[in-house]
Amino acid sequence: MTMNSGQTIKEFNGHSGSKVYLMQDDIRLFVRKEGNVERNFERLHVLDHHGLPVPRIYKYVSGQTLEMEYLHGLDMKNYLKSHDTDNLCEFLKVLFVKFINDGAISSLKDYTEVYHQKLEWLNDSYGFPFTKDELIDRLPKFLPKSTYHGDLTLDNIIHTSDKFYMIDAITSEYDSFIFDIAKLRQDLECKWFIRNYDLKLDVKLKNLQDDILSYFPNSDDDNLLILMLLRVYPYVDVNDKDYILKEIKRLWK
Repeated sequence: MTMNSGQTIKEFNGHSGSKVYLMQDDIRLFVRKEGNVERNFERLHVLDHHGLPVPRIYKYVSGQTLEMEYLHGLDMKNYLKSHDTDNLCEFLKVLFVKFINDGAISSLKDYTEVYHQKLEWLNDSYGFPFTKDELIDRLPKFLPKSTYHGDLTLDNIIHTSDKFYMIDAITSEYDSFIFDIAKLRQDLECKWFIRNYDLKLDVKLKNLQDDILSYFPNSDDDNLLILMLLRVYPYVDVNDKDYILKEIKRLWK
């Protein structure tokens, strides 16, 4: 397909080597993501197929460019400043139940090899309070495979005038809703999404986490949260590495 030419309104902060732009053509505002978008397209397509709230895909070209609906709304930093957690919590609980049901779970998947592959970079030089093998020994090996988002952080949830949406979904080897909850805890427990902001959201974030973990108790595992923090660690600057190391040392018991 040929991409819309459009006019660039602004550039967003991209991740994983992608560039992300807010664009405008004669019809609408839209988001254009360039570079490393195949995993985004595949996962958005799956979630949309299951009727889950994600941006509409407008155009896609050979893994390199993706154009999709622009969702005008509040990010979760601003949403939580002015709202209680009830609606967000209900959205997340319903979402995870849909992930479980839509995934038609029939068996457990052994993630041992995935852990070894994803943690291949980890060695004693990083100063973590464990070795790679010690962490893997503590991680749950068998988890239910399901529909999933792949990078479910609070930064990847938008609230429009009438509902919550998920953005920036990716295909991942961590293909279980359990990992999505662990990734969400990166924000709820470790407050990663507000690490550079002076926001007092501790009580709201704790209430969210407590409600979700009480509803999905098999997700209450700090070792999975450590695993999610390690997903981020290789790609951040020195200050953020220190932040992650401090959180990991706090969680490792």
